[in-house]
Amino acid sequence: MSAPSQLLRSARIFTSAAPVRGTAGAETDGGMIIEDGAVRIAADGTIDWVGRARDLGSAAAVETGIEVEEVDLGGALLTPGLVDAHTHPLYGGRRFREIALRSAGASYAEIAAAGGGIASTVAATRAASAASLAADLDSRLESWLAGGTTTVEAKTGYHLDEAGELSDVALLAARARGGAGLAAVEVTWLAGHAVGPEWAGDPDGYAAAVAGWSSAAARAGARHADVFCDAGYFTIDQGRVMLTAAAEAGLIPRIHADELARTGGAELAAELGCASADHLLQVDRAGIRALAEAGVVATLAPVTALAMGASPPARALLDAGVAVALGSDHNPGNSGTTSMSLVVALAVAELGLSVAEALEAATAGGARSLRLADRGRVAPGLRADLVAWDADHEGAFAWSYGLQPRAVWQNGERTARH
Repeated sequence: MSAPSQLLRSARIFTSAAPVRGTAGAETDGGMIIEDGAVRIAADGTIDWVGRARDLGSAAAVETGIEVEEVDLGGALLTPGLVDAHTHPLYGGRRFREIALRSAGASYAEIAAAGGGIASTVAATRAASAASLAADLDSRLESWLAGGTTTVEAKTGYHLDEAGELSDVALLAARARGGAGLAAVEVTWLAGHAVGPEWAGDPDGYAAAVAGWSSAAARAGARHADVFCDAGYFTIDQGRVMLTAAAEAGLIPRIHADELARTGGAELAAELGCASADHLLQVDRAGIRALAEAGVVATLAPVTALAMGASPPARALLDAGVAVALGSDHNPGNSGTTSMSLVVALAVAELGLSVAEALEAATAGGARSLRLADRGRVAPGLRADLVAWDADHEGAFAWSYGLQPRAVWQNGERTARH
């Protein structure tokens, strides 16, 4: 007899996918809903059938000789596992004092000029032990998974020297597959986060050095490369140097773009074929048009937008045909959340997305941002990364800020904490 499979039934399924052939359901404005649906999970952790429960027999979903564990979800909402497409989870220390200063009127630039911001976290991270960094990282990844986020994009960027950044890549890469209660990690090389202390006053030299480290980052396990291309950090030309080298090393380019000022980061993302341009608080129509024409995903971070007192033009991006993803931007300076369900709620309340648009951005949009074709939707052949929520309709995301799961499956395995 084959290994047991699972059959999840009696669920309202938000698939984030086009309708499955032969499956009836109701269209929403941002995804596909299957009422009284069922999902069959194969023994290898993939989805091998999804549709209405009443169609199970005609779809031959239950085959002779296969042991099936049935799970009655009691009408709960079932979605793909959420995808957090922008985070900075590997760091030492906190910047609570700076947050208080910013709330009293200090600007991001003023805090950085006084030695705060990224520089402050670099000092704390360099002083921390590898064991403490790993323990804190695992605690955060546990929190993400417990909250229904099965995949997390995770950046380096708080060592800003070759040895430290490569060590961080290896630490993150060891968690790429997830499991053991941890969200799966997509590793992003962000040595181009700020100029390393040893290179103070020589940003061109540092950018050239980072470019030279790119191949080693790829060998250490990075899959993506990012650059903070913005006012006070790296120029368009410096960003081009680093991202071009990263792409030549086989890394997927992405970029912090037009967050603090309109510098042309969106156009650079389009020029280089970046997978994603992130933040975009200051992007204009020309930048939006460039992203749309190049097929670059816009990854938006509502928590950071609130902290910065500015919002990205989410509706204009969508109207222009730009795919949108969402990220928590978890970092020690302005976003401590690991709750992507909270991010979905804020995308509705702050960015003006519909619930369906926000939920799709947090699932299929995030997977597209990370160029992951095997997750982000409830569809046959994809990973069974699934979440049953403590709700019977997706509208609950905009009512209960930080909606909690009833159960989480990662690659077909139900996590121990649920």
